[in-house]
Amino acid sequence: MVRPPYWVGQRLLTLAVKRWPEFHGTMLLRTGREPLDLPLPSLLDVIYAWWVDGGTEKDVAKFRQALETPPAGADLGGRDEWSDEETVESFARAFGGI
Repeated sequence: MVRPPYWVGQRLLTLAVKRWPEFHGTMLLRTGREPLDLPLPSLLDVIYAWWVDGGTEKDVAKFRQALETPPAGADLGGRDEWSDEETVESFARAFGGI
């Protein structure tokens, strides 16, 4: 399975952190589960679904484009897709090896 590069996850996490009361409260009301107990890929999917919920197709497409646009100076090495290993490594580098 190919997953998106680190900046997509980083942007989704940043969005959730900036809007934590709304995100956290919505997830607790809808599911009764603590979002931070989810595995990271699932958490990112939940954040994405929360943000696009109720959006028009045009709004969702615009959001996806903003999420997936590489940051300035990103070295993609000519790759259209990243493997899981490359994604994990790039995500770890972005967060200082956490």
